[in-house]
Amino acid sequence: MKSLFVYFLSLIFGFNAADSNEINGNFVFETDIEKNELYIFNNNLELNTYSLESGILKSSIQIITENSEEIENNTWSGLYEAFKLNPDVVNGLLSNLSLKKFNDKFYLFHDGGGLFLEIDGENLIRKDNSFPFMNKFFGDFINYDGKIYHFGGYGLFRTNNALLLFDEGNSNQWDEITSKNSVPEEIEDGIASFSSLLNDNDYYVIGGNSSKNNDQFYNQSILRFNFESYEWKNLGDINLDFFNNPLIIPAETCFYVFGQDFFYQIQILKEKIIRYNYNNDFNYQSVGNKFPYSKENRSFMSIDKKGKEFGVINMHELDNKYIHAFKPHNGKTNTWILNKFKLTNIIDLSSKNEIPLFKIEQSRNQFFIPLLIVLCIVIINILYKGIKKDKVAIPAKLYSFEDDQLMFLNTTINLDNNSIEIIKMLYENDSITSNEIVARLVDNGLSYDYASKVKNKIIESLNEKFEFITGSTTPFINISKSSQDKRIQTLSMLKN
Repeated sequence: MKSLFVYFLSLIFGFNAADSNEINGNFVFETDIEKNELYIFNNNLELNTYSLESGILKSSIQIITENSEEIENNTWSGLYEAFKLNPDVVNGLLSNLSLKKFNDKFYLFHDGGGLFLEIDGENLIRKDNSFPFMNKFFGDFINYDGKIYHFGGYGLFRTNNALLLFDEGNSNQWDEITSKNSVPEEIEDGIASFSSLLNDNDYYVIGGNSSKNNDQFYNQSILRFNFESYEWKNLGDINLDFFNNPLIIPAETCFYVFGQDFFYQIQILKEKIIRYNYNNDFNYQSVGNKFPYSKENRSFMSIDKKGKEFGVINMHELDNKYIHAFKPHNGKTNTWILNKFKLTNIIDLSSKNEIPLFKIEQSRNQFFIPLLIVLCIVIINILYKGIKKDKVAIPAKLYSFEDDQLMFLNTTINLDNNSIEIIKMLYENDSITSNEIVARLVDNGLSYDYASKVKNKIIESLNEKFEFITGSTTPFINISKSSQDKRIQTLSMLKN
């Protein structure tokens, strides 16, 4: 395993490491993002610690099994007998074990549930007193508040949704925990091969499969379990498609998804997804896929926090993140090669695009934005019509009469004394009788018959000029019959 150190140096310093980057035999691994360390437990029963920043082998512990306690084998190979954890037995189990670091302690968990061991210095110590095989393969081991939980898994041709708590210090067995509410419909038939993230009290689950009677169902929802309230909640359908089994890597408060066409950063707490294009020379299959019920993919993320420690602030938020992937050697059996990619070198940062976290929000936006556009058009149209209507309701001043001068719009109308007298009478009164106008003209020296003809001619001439100049179909001087005596004519001037 020391060849891993040489390979890391080849990544960092760029020299040719030839075949020294090979990792031979079975192994399990774990990482610590805070310490930026990689831990590998191999078939030589070595627990090696590497710096993910420099690739240096920081420590190596040789596990001793001669003094291990006998462990009853009620399941493996169908043998009902006791055995000790000698190197051959551990190697036989290694492909079904998971290495976890909880509270600065290392544990080996059997993927099927039940059996788990603590690496205490150079010794392996069995922690559980339970049936060592519990049909919970491809589930998840969780460390919350100093307690160890196991959720989900697959076995006996179906998945389960059981949440188990290890009763350490008492029965040392796995006890099932019952939630205070019913589990979401998406996991009524259980779930396995999912991705998870623990943030404070909240445990998030995305992806995964439910299997029952050989039928498989894909989980497209974001599920959350709160360890304080012991309640499940379906937050909604995620706005991504997991049917093509993209690689999903959880780290800190985000899920990082390597799809066929795009890279996604799922920011759970901010409820949004950031999408990036890949750089043209990058093949997403270099980091792998996450196939259901398979442990072949071995990818993880590391975060170099040196920039933050030295106060470097002019860096992209993804600039300190690296993707690591153990890939099978193309020409050698049971041999692995570790690849390392700087995240900002494999994605196009300029292609950043924010999309909604949930499909219902995306659908709402797709419906709401066109609706908003239509609504804005309707409002603008109403306002325009209102303004236009106001302009019609309040017409421009068609005439003015000041200092005995009459104007239709901007045109001055020539008036004689009789015309001025008639307009004054109409201007000063809402309405006036025809007889009153004739009487005024008689007082000015006209005979009665002549005064009546002059009145009619003046009114007819003014109305014709008004219609011609203003275009108004409403007469300047209106003639009507009195409401009190139909024999009497009344005259009124158009109101401006």
